[in-house]
Amino acid sequence: MGAGRTKCDHKICGDKEKVWLPHSFRGRGRGLQPHRYCVNCGLVEVHSDERPLSIGHYMNALARIGMEFKVAKVQTRMISMEMERCSLDDPYGMDRWQQEDLFVGIVGTYLNLSEERIRKFL
Repeated sequence: MGAGRTKCDHKICGDKEKVWLPHSFRGRGRGLQPHRYCVNCGLVEVHSDERPLSIGHYMNALARIGMEFKVAKVQTRMISMEMERCSLDDPYGMDRWQQEDLFVGIVGTYLNLSEERIRKFL
């Protein structure tokens, strides 16, 4: 999550309360579609073909980076804690591309690796 946001235990709205928002598929606009949202924080669930991946996908990528570049366990732990703190797996907060950008930013902060090197593990 971005700066200033707190972690939310999302509570999904009911079927009748869904909001109608633009929908796209494979990069093309497809009209309107009902979207669920969190009644606590107001974030709308991502409805696109770029659905967010689970945090396990990014933990596996981090493990492969750790083996390739001989990263200390302490650094790996700090990166994983930062991913949890930023709610990397929040389906309401971001899509897959935003997740990847956040992952690259977090890993790049703790490890002196270029963006291209990090992205090859995703």
